[in-house]
Amino acid sequence: MWVLWLFLLIGLVIIGLGIREAALQRRLLREGIRTDGLVVRHRVTHSVGKKPVYFAVVNFNDAQGHQHEFESNLSGVGGLPVSGRAPVFYLPGAPKSARLDLSSKRIGGIVLVLAIGIVWTALPIWLLSR
Repeated sequence: MWVLWLFLLIGLVIIGLGIREAALQRRLLREGIRTDGLVVRHRVTHSVGKKPVYFAVVNFNDAQGHQHEFESNLSGVGGLPVSGRAPVFYLPGAPKSARLDLSSKRIGGIVLVLAIGIVWTALPIWLLSR
């Protein structure tokens, strides 16, 4: 029984993270500084019995000319080859907020996190109500 409550709590935390990412994305769209980045490599993760998963690692210069590097928070690097251009945006004075400026990555990141959170929340609620 306590496991269901734990799943419920985890689901709510995941939904909170999705809402936080949505708020950040909205703020980036309104206030963000756009720049071009360069894909310097792909980080590859392997899961047992699954295909490799690729994450683009992007290098960019902020408005002050300082160099920064970040990893895309979503997998999939189609159209983002190593040494290729990657559109980036970040909040002024906060280069660690950088995200890829691709609508598919913006929307996909939010939808994926919220969907996982909803499932992790709805399933325990459904089981507890039975």
